[in-house]
Amino acid sequence: MTLRLKAEYINGTLKPLEPLNLEEGTVVTLSIEQDEAIESEEEADSLLAMMEKIWESLPEGVLENLPTDGSINYKHYLYGNPKEKD
Repeated sequence: MTLRLKAEYINGTLKPLEPLNLEEGTVVTLSIEQDEAIESEEEADSLLAMMEKIWESLPEGVLENLPTDGSINYKHYLYGNPKEKD
């Protein structure tokens, strides 16, 4: 079984931020990824600022190569089905 959850590191101990469905004494293996720090409270509160940061992080030329028929041919792009329309 694999669980993915957030935890906070306090006084040398990881404290899960949500309940775990594990029996007491269960031994687990942890893989730790550190969340990127939010630069300011304003940025965290602004969905637009977060989206701009994502757009800016895209490599040059990516947007020009995206398909424009994704809503019609989503099954083609997700599952490899034949295209509905070209």
